[in-house]
Amino acid sequence: MPRKGENIYKRKDNRWEGRYITTYNAAGKAIYKSIYGKSYTEVKMKMKSRVESEKIKPVAISFVSWAEEYLKSQGDRLKIGTYKIYERYIKNHIKPFFGNIALCKMNSEIIQAFVNSLSHISPSTIKGIFSFLRETLKKANKENYIAPIWLDIDLPKIKRNEVTAFSREEQKQIENTLNIEKNPNDIGILICLYAGLRIGEVCGLKWSDIDFKNKNMYINRTLQRVTVDGRSVLRELPPKSETSKRKIPIPQCLFIKLKTAWKLRQSVYVLHTNYHAMDTRTFQYQYKKILLRAGVRYANAHTLRHTFSVRALELGFDVKTLSEILGHADATVTLRIYAHSLDEHKRNSMAKFEEII
Repeated sequence: MPRKGENIYKRKDNRWEGRYITTYNAAGKAIYKSIYGKSYTEVKMKMKSRVESEKIKPVAISFVSWAEEYLKSQGDRLKIGTYKIYERYIKNHIKPFFGNIALCKMNSEIIQAFVNSLSHISPSTIKGIFSFLRETLKKANKENYIAPIWLDIDLPKIKRNEVTAFSREEQKQIENTLNIEKNPNDIGILICLYAGLRIGEVCGLKWSDIDFKNKNMYINRTLQRVTVDGRSVLRELPPKSETSKRKIPIPQCLFIKLKTAWKLRQSVYVLHTNYHAMDTRTFQYQYKKILLRAGVRYANAHTLRHTFSVRALELGFDVKTLSEILGHADATVTLRIYAHSLDEHKRNSMAKFEEII
């Protein structure tokens, strides 16, 4: 609905009209322009864009150069991995499409055409590219170089795939194989199954992160492969997000295994190769061999984390608690990822009413 002072109203012909001041005449009287649309919202957005565009300052720079300069300015705020991803966005997608188009010539039609040109890649990647693009445009808008031309862009909907988790029987087969082989590094698979760590987190876990007295595990870092000078190297980085830095109570079954592994420790890292932190790729290779020997279908290593989450829901964990253990930004992330499993959890919870009747 229109607000007082917006100068937007509905006409007798059912169209909406918005009036805004463009300048003042010699007598100081305001000179107005009108904008028309089918709805209040449409007129309001058009007015905002028009007012912004009339304040635009001419600037002699291409949009690609602006995006590159913007990324450089954000260097200290971004993780190495994120910075490299944005570099690839510019090199592989933004630069080939926009070429030498001037920043001041950018408009919503050009941006929509760019988004449409990305139809060959996944919707989630398109969303990532557009998010970076939007931040560069917001910065340009703040400097009055462009209008807010990113507002009405249609993005493809992201289809959420149902998460894959091992069944209880499959989990039992994996654990039986680990008990038979007794490889010290296989403790990493159990940590993922019983604490829900990400692969990078378990590879970056140090013995100093485990409080045996109070039975807590602290997630303080992650190991990731990043590109440096054209080479892929392993780096110790802060956790994925602020909420990923967390404390996890250790269940007794895992605590016993950790104490046994601690007595045999040969490195500051819980998982190691030649006394150095285990490469995430090495972890995934060894995990794949375990599945093969256990006779369990292959599913990527992140399935261990999903399996922990599904088991937790089966055991009656509330979503807020599970969210904090997993290190999600908030419970809505957990709800979105595990919607299918939560359906089963809700059904089982509702079935408890039968006990009352």
